[in-house]
Amino acid sequence: MPKLVHSREGRFLEDIPLSEGSWLIGRRPECDIRVDDETISGKHAKITVVPSAYMEGLLDVHIEDQGSTNGTTVNGKVIKRHMLKHGEVAKIGSHEFALVDEATRGFETTTVVLPD
Repeated sequence: MPKLVHSREGRFLEDIPLSEGSWLIGRRPECDIRVDDETISGKHAKITVVPSAYMEGLLDVHIEDQGSTNGTTVNGKVIKRHMLKHGEVAKIGSHEFALVDEATRGFETTTVVLPD
């Protein structure tokens, strides 16, 4: 099962196990992953986990910025929506969320050939 490793300035804060569904990250009390940090918007980003479109039995993890003030980056690049891969790090404000997915760990170098 994939998880997000939540840290701030290199300090581990928590592991967040992920299953199918969605999680809203932000400062507001109704957010699933609440982060009390003024650099993070009330509803900053959304994590969505769905069955993989390409590999049976695996999950795809997407992150989508929700129109935040300070934006969302993955590996230093500003994104609107991005499918996270094992080892990639999303930065939201001064917080980092690294995707750890042991089931797809070796896939970084695998090429998937799709039928026409």
